[in-house]
Amino acid sequence: MTLSRTRAFASLLLTIAVLSGCKDNPTIAEACVAGSKGGPPVIIVGGTFSPAIANELFLGNAIQAKGYTHCVLELKGAEELGDLPGTMNVLVSAGALKLFVDDVLEWSGASQVDLVGHSQGVLAARSYIKTFGGEPYVRKLVSLSGPNSGVDSIPLLDFFIGPVLGAFGVTCDEVAPCVQMQIGSDFLTDLNAGDMTPGNVEYYAFYTNNDELVWYWDEGPFGIPVVKYDNAKLGPGATNIELGQMCPFRVVGHLGMIADPVPIHMTLDALAGNNISVPFYMCWLPPVII
Repeated sequence: MTLSRTRAFASLLLTIAVLSGCKDNPTIAEACVAGSKGGPPVIIVGGTFSPAIANELFLGNAIQAKGYTHCVLELKGAEELGDLPGTMNVLVSAGALKLFVDDVLEWSGASQVDLVGHSQGVLAARSYIKTFGGEPYVRKLVSLSGPNSGVDSIPLLDFFIGPVLGAFGVTCDEVAPCVQMQIGSDFLTDLNAGDMTPGNVEYYAFYTNNDELVWYWDEGPFGIPVVKYDNAKLGPGATNIELGQMCPFRVVGHLGMIADPVPIHMTLDALAGNNISVPFYMCWLPPVII
C-alpha cells in the first residue's frame, strides 16, 4: 500500500472513530464568530485539558478584535477520563479537525483556513495537514509551544499523571497522547519524517524558554546536563522565534502562550503577514508566568 493510500485509510478509520466513539464536534454557532475582515477563518486548536473558554478568553478575543472570523476547537477527550480535552489519540483529534475544517469552509465560503495551535493542538493541526489531506486547505499554521520534536518523560508524567488525571488511577501508558508526545515516539517519528513543514503552508513556531512542559534534558558544555526548549521549533521551513528574542528577560509559561500579550501580538503579526515584532512597551506589561 502506498503512503498516500495508507494515510487515506488512516483518515477513514479515524474519522469513523470520531463519528462513532467521541463527543460530537461543536456546531458552527457554538464555536465560531464571524468577523468583519476578509480572509481565511482562523481556527484555534486548543491544548491538553484546555476548554474552549480558555482559548477564547484572551487569544480568541484578540483575534476577534482584529476583525477575523475565528473558531475554537477543543481536542477530543476519552469518555473514561471524563471527556477531558486531549486525552484521546492525537490522530482522533486530527480527524475531528478535518471534519471541523470542512464545516467551517462550507459555512464561510472560504477556500482555506489559518490554524493556531497550542501545545498538543499543534500536533493535531500538523497531523491534519500531513496525514488527513489538509495541506490544500490551510494557508498558515501558528504553533504556540507545540511539542514538535517531543517532550522529556519527566514533564509529561508530571503534567498528565498529576492532579488532573491522578484521580482516575491511570498511568502514562494508558493515555495515548502521553505516549505520543514523548521524544522518539512512533507517532512523532512518522509526523516528522521527511519535511516537518510540508506543502505550501506558511509555518510559524513561537515558544518560550520558561515552558514547564515543552523541554528536555541534553548535554551541555563539559558534559553538564542542561534543559533545552528548541523541541518546540518546526525546522528550517518555519519562522521559529523564542519569546526572549522579542522581549529579553520576559518570563512566560506554557499556558501563558495563549494569554500573554507578547505571543498573542506575535500571532496577530503572523496572521496579518507582518514582520514579527513586538512594541517595546508590551515587553514591560505584567507577564503570564504560568
